[in-house]
Order: sequence, then structure tokens, then C-alpha cells
Amino acid sequence: MVSSAPCTALPGRGKSSFTLQRCLLGIFLATLAFLLFTLSDACVLPPPFQALELVGKPKPYYEVGEEVTYRCKKGYDQVLGFLTIATCEPNHTWVPISDDACMKRKCPYLGDPKFGKADYPNGTYQWGAQVHFSCSSGYYIIGKAIINCVLKGENPHWDGKVPQCEKILCAPPPKIKDGKYSFSDIEVFEYMEAVTYSCNKKPAGEELTLVGEKELYCAGNGVWSSSPPQCKVVKCPFPAVENGNQLLGLGKKFSYRDTVVFECIQGYYMNGSTTSVCNGESVWEPPLPKCLKAAPPPNTKPPTISYSVSTSPSTKPPISTVSGYPNPDGPFDDEFAQWIILLIILIAIVLIAIIILCLYRRFQRRKKGKAVRAQYNTYQKSLTTSAEPTT
Repeated sequence: MVSSAPCTALPGRGKSSFTLQRCLLGIFLATLAFLLFTLSDACVLPPPFQALELVGKPKPYYEVGEEVTYRCKKGYDQVLGFLTIATCEPNHTWVPISDDACMKRKCPYLGDPKFGKADYPNGTYQWGAQVHFSCSSGYYIIGKAIINCVLKGENPHWDGKVPQCEKILCAPPPKIKDGKYSFSDIEVFEYMEAVTYSCNKKPAGEELTLVGEKELYCAGNGVWSSSPPQCKVVKCPFPAVENGNQLLGLGKKFSYRDTVVFECIQGYYMNGSTTSVCNGESVWEPPLPKCLKAAPPPNTKPPTISYSVSTSPSTKPPISTVSGYPNPDGPFDDEFAQWIILLIILIAIVLIAIIILCLYRRFQRRKKGKAVRAQYNTYQKSLTTSAEPTT
């Protein structure tokens, strides 16, 4: 065999010549080996397989027509109808042979546990596969939910036992101070069975409110759906918002989960949430909003120009100054200027109307004059015709 390493020059003199000779020699030997292999009647080492292994020690090469024998590896069984003998063909290939000649061994089939189900995700229980167990509603699993089919020696086996499905049961829920729950005489509760809490009535004093979940149910083995509620006095302060109106939740007393809604009066904007709820700690949540005075809109008017006349006897012309504030006493006051512009527009409209009216009347007069001339000419023609002698 010829090395496939790149052609590199050796240190010393004549590096280029030596490198070229080495490369040519390598190419020649590789070509010669390839030709000898293609022209020879031999096969190389038989191919490896996942389920098969070669019987005996392999040889460097095999002649055409020579046979090799395979056998199944550990954990596999031979399938009838498939050959485990390969023959060296003239085209340097081994036929016929494949992994289909051997099949994986299987673990014992596991059925459904009582009140449960067994599922094979891969659709098989050969070694390397898994089985998943689950329990019916109202039951919980005891043991491993997933077990694997593993190969130990030559035979496969499951790495765990089939689990059991036990009924979900709960002990009585916790008792609460100044309260009680329904079905208090039952000692064992089954899956999804529920109880309802309520507060005791006090003969005098403040009314107790149930804070928390009113209904609890058995959600798992010995596990209730939530923590028990509390019986306590809940009294939120009167919700007063300055410069605001209360839209919802009008009343004198406010207890647990009471809701109020606010809006601000005109000229004020709301800082906070419009809705607040009285929580179990006698606090409005979120906090009550505030109505803040709305800021005036920004001044978008352009700065005006005011002129100041010096009273000194100097002959210099007046200096114009730019000011951001209107001058109420000057001739260029903003309101005065607006009125002047409006008056000019009105005068222009009146003048245009007068001009249009005059043109219309002139047009009517000219039209009337033409009509009179036409009548006069007709009359003259009629007189001339009547004055001519008859023959």
C-alpha cells in the first residue's frame, strides 16, 4: 500500500528535486497497485454487519468463487430463508448477504396492569425497546413508569417490574379557625371529591369573610387542590379619589373582593388603574388612582415683532425688536391684525360681488339693445315693402 500523506520536501540541498522524485514515485506505485487490484481475480475483506459476525479469522484477500460464513451475534436469532454464506464474485463483491438474516431477540410481552395501560412506543418489545405504563383516572402509579428491554449475556430481559395502580385517596382537609367545611364526618375522600368551606357567625362584632378558595377537591394521592381559606374580618377604607367620580361599587362598606371603578372630571387625567379590588388584607389592589390636573397645551403661535420708538432727540431710525409676547398697545397686536385681515377679506368679497353684478347688468342691456334693433329693422323692411307700386 502507498501512503496518502502529502508530498513534502526534506531539509537539505536539492529539496525541490527530491520532492518531485518522491511525488512521482508515489503516484506510480499507487497506479500500479490499483491496476493490479482491478486486473486480479481477488476480493478484499468481507464487509462488517450489525447483526452478523464472520466465522473464523479473515484473510488479506480472497479468490473468485471463494466463500465465507457468517453467524448471528449475541442477542440475535437467525431468520429462516436467509443465507449466512457470501461468495466472492468476479466484480470483487460479496453476495448475497445482509443484516436481514438475523433478528433481535425479544423480551417477554408485558400486558396492561390492573386499572392501567402498557404502551410500546416503538411498536415492538425487542431488546433496546421501552414500555410506558400509565394508570386510569382516579389511580396513581406505584413503581417505575418506564422500563427498558436490555441485553444481559445472550438473552434480553426487562430492567424493572410491572408497576401497580392504586386508588387515589385523601385524608380529611385541614380545619380552619372560626370556620368549617362540608362532609366533615368523612374520614377518607376519593379522587375529585370536594368540600366547601364557610365561616362561623359571630354573635356580635364584625362579620367574618372567607378569604381564599371556597371549594377544595382531592387532586392527588393525599393532595388537595389548594391551601385552605381563612376566616377574617376584611374592611377596606372608603375609596375617595379627589377630582374623580365613582362609576361602580357605590356603598358605605367595602369587604373582600368588592370592586370600584373611577373616572376623572374634565380637566384632569388619571394616574393609575381605573379599577381596584378589596383584597384579603383590607387593602385596595391595585392602589386607588389619582386625578391630576391636565397641563395646558403648548403655545404654538409664532413670535410677534414689536417696534419701539426712542424718545431721545437722536435722528436714528427706530430699531425693531423680536419678542415672544404680544404687545397689546402696539399697532401689530395679534387680535387687531386678525380683525384687519378679516375686514380686508370681506371688502374683497363685496367688491367682487359688485363687479359681477355690474357685468351681468351690462350684458343684459346689450342683449336688450340687440333685440330692439332687430325689431326696428324688421319694421323698416315692412314699410319699404308696402310703399313699392303694384303692377
